[in-house]
Amino acid sequence: MSEPLAVLLLPAKLEDFELGEHARDLLSIPRVLALEPSRFNPPRWLRETLPMRTARRLKFPGEPRVFVLYHPRQYPLARALWARYEQAELWYVRPIPEQLLAADPREELGFFDELARERAGETRVLSQTAKPHELRQTLRARLLELEIISSRPFVPGARVHTR
Repeated sequence: MSEPLAVLLLPAKLEDFELGEHARDLLSIPRVLALEPSRFNPPRWLRETLPMRTARRLKFPGEPRVFVLYHPRQYPLARALWARYEQAELWYVRPIPEQLLAADPREELGFFDELARERAGETRVLSQTAKPHELRQTLRARLLELEIISSRPFVPGARVHTR
């Protein structure tokens, strides 16, 4: 049996991310990984194929069960990963809509935001305006149910048997 994992799709480097504390809290769990965005912005003609290629190339030390999306800019990668790992859930920690559109008025982000909300489903869309403990408790409860938070040691590539 493969180890269950949660994967955070960060919109910026962890050090520059406004919800860095929330991400660091989740990253303290051994079975939680983070993917930072590429350092370069791909040309428009590569934006559709690059996420699919990236999803095929990524090798995880277990089986992703949850993808946590923090920004609609990362939605194409989330969609590609979700297509590869169909059993995984998508959680969307949605930015404040006014800030999202003010920061980047491109129609594309609004479209990705809508798709992310639909794909994640009502129960899995959390607002960045929520109190930090609300964000933490909601997601941690689900991570516990999916055995991502576990008393078993996390040893990638090895099988650990419990008695």
